[in-house]
Amino acid sequence: HAVLAAIAAAPGRRAPDLAARLGWPAAPFKIAVRHLKALGLTESLDVGYRLSARGRAFLSHPG
Repeated sequence: HAVLAAIAAAPGRRAPDLAARLGWPAAPFKIAVRHLKALGLTESLDVGYRLSARGRAFLSHPG
């Protein structure tokens, strides 16, 4: 959830920048994003990431 929220707050940001916002090393952050991408929740951009429609729907539902 934290990774999705970070991407939603700053679409197009590079992984190291987003990871730093969460206090994570870049490598584990990238692994988490790849997992979310495999689930159809994120999309890769030329630089950075954004949420897919499915990711936005997931993030908008509490719980």
